[in-house]
Amino acid sequence: MSFFKSPVFRIAMTHLVSKKRQTIVAMLGVTFGIAIFIFQAGLMSGFQSTFIEETVNTTANVRIYNDVQEVRQSILEMSNTNKNAWIVVRNQKPKDEDPKVKDGKQIMDLIEKDPEVLGVSPFIGTQSLFRLGLAQASGRVSGVNIEKENAIFDLEKYMTEGNLLDLETSPNGIILGEGLAKKLGAKIGDNMTVTSPKGVALDMRVTGIHKSGITELDNARAFINIHNGQKLLGVDGSYITDINIKLKDINTAETIAKHYHDKFGFKAQDWKAANENIFSVFKIQNLVTYLIIISILIVSGFGIFNILMMIIYEKMPDIAILKATGFKDKDIKIIFLIESLMIGIFGGLLGLLIGFLMQKIVGSIRMDINGFVSMKYLKFNSSPGFFIFAYCFGLIVTALAGYIPARKAAKVDAIDIIRSK
Repeated sequence: MSFFKSPVFRIAMTHLVSKKRQTIVAMLGVTFGIAIFIFQAGLMSGFQSTFIEETVNTTANVRIYNDVQEVRQSILEMSNTNKNAWIVVRNQKPKDEDPKVKDGKQIMDLIEKDPEVLGVSPFIGTQSLFRLGLAQASGRVSGVNIEKENAIFDLEKYMTEGNLLDLETSPNGIILGEGLAKKLGAKIGDNMTVTSPKGVALDMRVTGIHKSGITELDNARAFINIHNGQKLLGVDGSYITDINIKLKDINTAETIAKHYHDKFGFKAQDWKAANENIFSVFKIQNLVTYLIIISILIVSGFGIFNILMMIIYEKMPDIAILKATGFKDKDIKIIFLIESLMIGIFGGLLGLLIGFLMQKIVGSIRMDINGFVSMKYLKFNSSPGFFIFAYCFGLIVTALAGYIPARKAAKVDAIDIIRSK
């Protein structure tokens, strides 16, 4: 408390109060820089967190499948022991590979015993044509064991119409993604036709509408019973194309995927790798956001620098008097550093408040956004870390902006000023 009553602190506050307009302008630079940072970073981070949450909740943490697109060595290449020899095969015909996961049931049994695994679900997927009256749309059919799929992905939570378990009891039931249902104009109870690439057509009845929140999925995905999925492809009851795995800790997905690939020989893809393109976009967004906000705060720092320099030139006689009455260079430097820090402290606090209010006000406005993720309201990340980082960065900028003027003020020669007067 003695510091706040000291002559050094009182002189600094007198300087700030005597130049109210300049002080307010400098404070507002810090205020809006911090407020925009909190709003923008909270918005970007909130959107990304929502996307990750919806992705983790509605898709496999690890997906095992037979990657028929993978380049494999020919028999001649595998049998050749001479690495210096050339092998030339003309008009080589690609092997027609089946996307079936061989011994899928046995692999699932082994995975279920893994203590890191929360649940496993068989899956059969294929592109299909959906037809309802004159309306038609292409999409992807997901043949699933609905009880196992619901146990690990909580699909029931995302049902907007109908009962999820009707898919198990209805012999020809189908659950449409909300976007796909809108394309077809489908409603609960409607009859429709689903045709596979092999030309197999099944008459299906709409038993539910599903909305995961990920627009790309909702516009093209439909769930059917796994047995109907096998009928669409004309295969036997042991046929599956994917094994979906839910983990207890999603952060171990990459390591576990590599382990399963080495163990079973099939492609194992973790959820981050599956969405790599989107995460690269997020990195660019974050970089641009931070660069913009840092630029704003640096510009506000230059404003503080200019204002303090003006105060120094105007207060030259005062500085001379202070030195003549016994104030040391260190005291003069502290006076101007206090002024810059006071601007940063109060401007920063106001920025935190405005940024928080901006998040709450905009977050309460209904937006009905359909992008990567469907959201009724914008979601902000109000993590204390953003507020602490913004405030500390604002203080550092203002302190640096005040340091050079403070040094200049400390070096003022009192005798030269008094003589000039």
